This record gives sequence, C-alpha cells and structure tokens, in this order.
Amino acid sequence: MAELKIYLSESLNEKFRRIAMSVHGYGRGSLSKAAEEALTRWCSEHELSPIPGKTDGHSEGTRDQPSSGAESHNPDERENRDQEAKSFGENNALNSTGSST
Repeated sequence: MAELKIYLSESLNEKFRRIAMSVHGYGRGSLSKAAEEALTRWCSEHELSPIPGKTDGHSEGTRDQPSSGAESHNPDERENRDQEAKSFGENNALNSTGSST
C-alpha cells in the first residue's frame, strides 16, 4: 500500500470524515476505503478526457515539486511564498525611495 498526504479545507475535511465514517463505520481504515473509492471514481472520470493545454498528457517536471506557475495546496508552502513576496516588495520599496547619491 502507498501513502498519500493531501491538504483539504477544514469544511471538506469534516464533511469527508463524517460521511466516510457513516458509510464505512468508525473502525480503522474507513477513511482510506472512502478515499480510495473517491480517487478511483475521479481517475475513471478523468482518465479518457484530454487535459486542456497538454498535448501528450504527461508532464516532464519533477514529481515532488510543483511547476513554477502552479498554485500550491500546501499551507506551509503558501505561507513561505507569501512571506518571500512581502519581503521582496518591502526591499524594492526601500530601494526606490532611497536617495540617488
């Protein structure tokens, strides 16, 4: 079995857990069963449909790293990126308001 770590909004997390446990019971593995069902259905629905903007359906990018233009769904990565952007903006503002001597 493979392990997959994903990030969900709080509302989806609560909804998924509540429904998964009501369907599969409150025992061990109920979330995994529900997630496998959901991912299997999602893959089946999207397997044959072409991905807009992709010609061969495969990306040559690194599997572990999102492409430079991709939006991260990892809250920690978003926070770090936002802090870097803020810092960059502050540095540019200081440089542009300085004297020209």
